[in-house]
Amino acid sequence: MSSKLERDIDEVLAQIDRFPPKRSRWSRIRRRVANAVGGVGEAISSIPWPRIGIGQVLLIAIAVIVIAYYGFRNSNIGGIVIFGGILVFIAAFIFSLRRQSASRVPEKRWRGQPMDLDEPGGSWWKRWRSRR
Repeated sequence: MSSKLERDIDEVLAQIDRFPPKRSRWSRIRRRVANAVGGVGEAISSIPWPRIGIGQVLLIAIAVIVIAYYGFRNSNIGGIVIFGGILVFIAAFIFSLRRQSASRVPEKRWRGQPMDLDEPGGSWWKRWRSRR
């Protein structure tokens, strides 16, 4: 049993020379900085940001246009900000139209069966009036 233990020790000692060489200081620092930056990025991405609707974007764009018009009327920055506000407003308007057309009215159901609201007998008001 002792010979087996001695062989294991000899194998471990022989493998010590094959361990990977110690990394340079520069590569260790670079790896630590990369891990730190990745951790900060992960922390920022995990923050629950508020959801902004299309209507709010439209209002913000209008506010930016008005503020830039009255605040920076005679400067080049004002023109650029106004142009950017107009572009954001147009983009938000187009997205709002696209979103409305994509959503369709869900099918009305009663006890798992689809309801046919366009019955040949007409509306309930007409049926009620015809009883009198």
